[in-house]
Amino acid sequence: MERKPDITDEEVGMETFHLRKRKGVERAIEKIRNGLKKDFLKLSQDEIKILEWALGETWTLMGFYEWERIAFSTLSLEEVDKIISIAREIISHKKPGIRGLEEIHSLLKAKLIP
Repeated sequence: MERKPDITDEEVGMETFHLRKRKGVERAIEKIRNGLKKDFLKLSQDEIKILEWALGETWTLMGFYEWERIAFSTLSLEEVDKIISIAREIISHKKPGIRGLEEIHSLLKAKLIP
């Protein structure tokens, strides 16, 4: 009698995807925090959660190598506020998700290191 594994290859793949996404967002937030210095403290916990969500969703659209070349530490407070604003529009259904995520992607692409 053949035993089925407790965890399928598909589940391992999905967990790996989510782990990479989570780590990518954590590193991006840390770089943003370091770049903004004291200005990062102006963001509320809710705004940081929305920023994390927006970055995670955008990470899903982008390739790993493109994401790794973004200079997150060079984002200004205004640019971070713009990302949060777009994310709020997506969440409240005032803007289609894919359009909003493409806007965030464009903003981040402007920060690519050649």
